[in-house]
Amino acid sequence: MSKHPLFYLLFANALVVGAAQANCEVFEHINYDGGRFSVLPGQSIPSVGPAWNDRISSVKVTNSCRLIAFQHDNYEGDQRVFTANTSSVGNLWNDQISSLQCQCPTPPQPACLMYEHINFTGAVLPVRGKLNSVGPAWNDRVSSVRVPNNCQLTVYQHIDYDGDSRTFGAGATASVGNLWNDQISSAVCSCR
Repeated sequence: MSKHPLFYLLFANALVVGAAQANCEVFEHINYDGGRFSVLPGQSIPSVGPAWNDRISSVKVTNSCRLIAFQHDNYEGDQRVFTANTSSVGNLWNDQISSLQCQCPTPPQPACLMYEHINFTGAVLPVRGKLNSVGPAWNDRVSSVRVPNNCQLTVYQHIDYDGDSRTFGAGATASVGNLWNDQISSAVCSCR
């Protein structure tokens, strides 16, 4: 028994999607039926290929993403933007799509949190990326820190990452210790 050409394209696509979650999907028939083709966040497909050209009838879009569908290859011709699940692309767009783009918002970078007092009390200063100066309101006022998973917080005694430094790994530090209490003037929160 010979397999339909869509089977091979879907199988190859499923291998790619297994490594990362797809947030845009197109379907061969209305109501999300028939073959399925997944488009990863940030992926642009200049041509869906002969197996999918002019065969798309419904679309699923998740996680605040948007799928831009083009009538012709290389993002030419009319275009339509899908921002939600669409069980039928409508009569005008049914079996008309030839190229695709899946655009998703960048997830916010986690923040390392620096607290004014020990035991995570008082005011809180979130740090994302590099902070060459904590500013006059926070200079030499940090006493405890929280660092998200897969992140580390490096604090510096002076502004512009100068002076002594200390690095905190992921977790909660209820007191930065006597040497570092009220000594921090700049910081870097780096995450993987």
